[in-house]
Amino acid sequence: MKKGIHNSVKVLSTALLLAAMTVSCVDDKNNYSAGFEVLAVKSKVLYANSTSDSLYVQSLGPWQISPQAGAEWCAIKGMEGVGGTYYMLGIQIQKNQTGHERVARFAIYDTEHSEATVNWQLSQTATRGDGSLGNASLVKSIESSDGYIATIEYDQNDRPVKYALMDAEDTQVDYLTISYDEHAGTISVNNKGSILTAQTDNSLQPVYMQNVTDTIGYSSQHYPNGMPVSYNYAFNFIAKGSRGMQAYSYLLAGERHPNGQNLSPDSLHLADSLCYVRQWNNDQTRVVEKLKLEYGADDNRCQSVDVNQLIFGFADYNPFALLSLYRYTRSTSIITAAKSNDGNIEVVTQLNSDKSVNTMTVKRGNKTVTYTFKY
Repeated sequence: MKKGIHNSVKVLSTALLLAAMTVSCVDDKNNYSAGFEVLAVKSKVLYANSTSDSLYVQSLGPWQISPQAGAEWCAIKGMEGVGGTYYMLGIQIQKNQTGHERVARFAIYDTEHSEATVNWQLSQTATRGDGSLGNASLVKSIESSDGYIATIEYDQNDRPVKYALMDAEDTQVDYLTISYDEHAGTISVNNKGSILTAQTDNSLQPVYMQNVTDTIGYSSQHYPNGMPVSYNYAFNFIAKGSRGMQAYSYLLAGERHPNGQNLSPDSLHLADSLCYVRQWNNDQTRVVEKLKLEYGADDNRCQSVDVNQLIFGFADYNPFALLSLYRYTRSTSIITAAKSNDGNIEVVTQLNSDKSVNTMTVKRGNKTVTYTFKY
């Protein structure tokens, strides 16, 4: 008997490829081919709040999937099939609330020729698509001592669907409604009547949103020769709309990380410094501020919102960044100080027992504002 094993995987767009194999066996009594021509999952990453995905299977012979110990958190709809048929199988996934990455292992084998067996696995990150941990508390409201109150509503997958900010005079400052289409891979935001839609991956995080009046999203920084800088080194987040313009330039590279920092889903990364530019339409004064950032030991992933966005106060924050619709803007630790020639910022946080933020006090010069978070 002669045997040959080789990879035979068809590449699917945006699919995470899994190992596949073909076994051929030929002698005077046997003449068969067995194995798997296609074995792939749809998504490159399963996030802590991912609840579904798809598995693609095509086998030369009849097949069956066998889950291994530790695979209880995901269920494949269809564990067996026949040869020569292309299958797209739904995967039901439980939200990962462990606070750690987890792995589900499986084996798929030809039921007539057990030597044609492939062991494979699915991994689910510790963090949600927005960068918060899967067990992070959902912030329902934020009240500031200078009279603002923000309220947030979420869907069943821990994603914000409604956000409102009122000022001390009960005037509505911001109002967002957010919808997600997982099948089409899109997110749509109604920003006080301005509709913004963007393509996403399964994190349902937009990259760039634009319509006639608004543009919101990441943009690259560039070297003097015009070449774009890698995002793990530096990037911009820019928002333009009816209120005016805000630009945040994040530098991740610094003395501790001269070559930049890892921005993979569960990585720890801290912006070394931040340049903030703002110009409101009703005030043509252009504000430019450069801040050197310092951090403490408190984890900024233990609540759904990015509390670091409040160092400028509700008067100068950006709601898209606060809600972590742009996850790279969330440094994974909480800022304790931001040093600037225009006046240093000091931040003190009090935590709840689950490490989410209870209160956050921001002091700059003779002004102190305390934010109280409700869950």
